[in-house]
Amino acid sequence: MQEKQEMIHRRAVISEKAVIGKNTKIGAGAIIGEAAVIGESCSIGTGVIIEPGSVVEKDCLLEPGVIIGKAVTVGKNTKIGMGARIKDNVTIAPDSVIKIGEIVLKDMVYKMVFKRGDWIYREDSLNRENDKE
Repeated sequence: MQEKQEMIHRRAVISEKAVIGKNTKIGAGAIIGEAAVIGESCSIGTGVIIEPGSVVEKDCLLEPGVIIGKAVTVGKNTKIGMGARIKDNVTIAPDSVIKIGEIVLKDMVYKMVFKRGDWIYREDSLNRENDKE
């Protein structure tokens, strides 16, 4: 228990009803809302806001200044760049990458990269015919 506390900055604000997985690091000024769930081995940067009811699955990286809206699901092993914003009720597939400063307004169902306002396929996700639209 003490080891877990050392990984959460003392200036982070975390709801008593939030669930934080083991080996997750949370930076200064981060705000974790009520009933939010953060999986194991995540890195939540300085000033990140995760609104109530959102889920960040294991092994995710949220760089400083990211804002996750209400009831968002971020799939495992996703990387979200500095200052990116995710709208309420959006689902992001596992293994996705969202570039710095992007604003995500719609669901993403394959592992993809969000760049310049739209989802694009990652090369490593094109190994199956079903992945193509």
